[in-house]
Amino acid sequence: MSAIPRRLSYAVLAMLTSWLFLIATIKAISPEPDYSQTLPEECGEKSLNCAGFGKWSHRMEEAEAIVFEGDMGDARDSVREWVTERDRSTIVHSDNDTFHVVETTFLLRFEDDLVIHIECSDGLTIIHGYSSSRIGISDLGVNPERLDSLISHLEGYESSGNYC
Repeated sequence: MSAIPRRLSYAVLAMLTSWLFLIATIKAISPEPDYSQTLPEECGEKSLNCAGFGKWSHRMEEAEAIVFEGDMGDARDSVREWVTERDRSTIVHSDNDTFHVVETTFLLRFEDDLVIHIECSDGLTIIHGYSSSRIGISDLGVNPERLDSLISHLEGYESSGNYC
């Protein structure tokens, strides 16, 4: 093996090792919150790394909770469908009224948390959403965009005419 291919292979190995070390470090400093028993707190007033609508209203044009045109089961099915359509999204917890979804960025493997809470109020199915980056001081607009995508999906649901 000549000197140039050997140096190139060492450089590639060094870059790969650095990338893996960076990913391991990011994973170590950003532990997964447990939203199986409690819902997240509200975003800080000046926070730029989270967004929400409904009970977590922050940094969203449509800040009100979504009145879903279907029953609770339809809402759960619609949320599951939206998650499965997204790349690198996984439901880590779900029960009758709350989903905790983790979405991972492609290159650096940053993990963001999304909590979707569904409730029945006065015969209507109401949906609240919260999205937060685990580390950093800014999400570069990713969390509001993610929630806008969810809202568009939920609003595009074909109603079965059933409520709660």
